[in-house]
Amino acid sequence: MQQDLIQQSVESVAAASGVTVAIAIVFAAVLVFVLAGGWLLIAFNRRKTLTLATAVRCMLLFACAYTIARVLDHLILDPRPYIVEHVAPLMPVASDNGFPSDHVLLAAALTASMWWLSRRALPLFALGTLCVLLGRLGVGAHHTLDVLGSIAIDTVVAIAVTFLPLPQAWQQPLLATAADAWDHLHGLSSKDTVS
Repeated sequence: MQQDLIQQSVESVAAASGVTVAIAIVFAAVLVFVLAGGWLLIAFNRRKTLTLATAVRCMLLFACAYTIARVLDHLILDPRPYIVEHVAPLMPVASDNGFPSDHVLLAAALTASMWWLSRRALPLFALGTLCVLLGRLGVGAHHTLDVLGSIAIDTVVAIAVTFLPLPQAWQQPLLATAADAWDHLHGLSSKDTVS
């Protein structure tokens, strides 16, 4: 197997001191959950303007990227760096196939979905994804191929989902649609007013 100079360089920097080890571990294991929490907060804050089209695009992105990753996991075998190099990783790491990186896959999917949810937050999520990527390389959990493969999967799926034609009716906010449906069930129309 060829040497992964990028991964080895990042791991060298991560292992340089106790502080850099701690930062690498936070980036590798914790930051993806912070991004997920931020995603949920943004989705919650956008609940009044969230459309069915956006919800469908996000669900398709997550589901398709995950499915493709699972298929590729069986087709592309890439043992984790610490196994190949016979060294201890900087934190406990699974010993299964390294391709693709699930952490980077999730972080990149959360980032890509910001295109539909909040473009203002996209740069911050992209920076977070880069930090997760570097953390996974730094702790010895993945090779460069694994993390870049995850980015590629999400990028291809996000582009396909973005251009997927969806019904125009799906562009209406979900909560407004739900409120209209509730009113319709109870014999009210949006023109009716309560005095």
